[in-house]
Amino acid sequence: MAENKELKASTEAKRQKKAERRDAKAARKEANRVEEKKSRPNNIVLALMIFGVIILMFAFAGGYNYFQKPANIEKYMKDNGVLDMYQDVPVSEHTTMKLGADKNTIKIWLNIDEDAPKKEIKQYKGEDGTETLKNMGAYFLTSTKPETRALSGTVKVKVKQGDETVNYLKMSYSEAKKFVKEAQEKAEKEAEEAEETEVDTDAAAEDDAAESED
Repeated sequence: MAENKELKASTEAKRQKKAERRDAKAARKEANRVEEKKSRPNNIVLALMIFGVIILMFAFAGGYNYFQKPANIEKYMKDNGVLDMYQDVPVSEHTTMKLGADKNTIKIWLNIDEDAPKKEIKQYKGEDGTETLKNMGAYFLTSTKPETRALSGTVKVKVKQGDETVNYLKMSYSEAKKFVKEAQEKAEKEAEEAEETEVDTDAAAEDDAAESED
């Protein structure tokens, strides 16, 4: 009886020591894991470090390219011969165009001959005439300003016949961009409508042909 008690106590003691060793091992493992986690950057930090380097590389390249651009629109036009190209350029039989620039302002002059017919003058007046000037001004401004370091830009378009001003327009870069975007959307819509009309016409022609055969 006494031997059984001693054996049972010994077995229990061994189990207790084994459990204590197991718990101690688990505690050391957990401590090592926590320490390792502290000393190692997490995935978010690591990702930020990697992408941060990439972003800096692109920013440097973009910044380098940006500072290679001319300081303003006038310099860009001079360096690329744009101002020399557009001097008394014929727009029509009775109208010529001249282009100038002052820092970040583009100046366009349309000069109508003194003996030009009335219809020549009429095409630059009213809403249709202003639309023509917007098209011209927006084209030059939106195609040149992005090629410079200019933060903003303006275009002025003046139509003259002798000393008389027929029409005048001033447009900012943001207005020019908006005008170009709306013009593109309008053109795309008209193209889609024309395509739909063509499809409907073709379908109607096919139906008529089918009815004729019947």
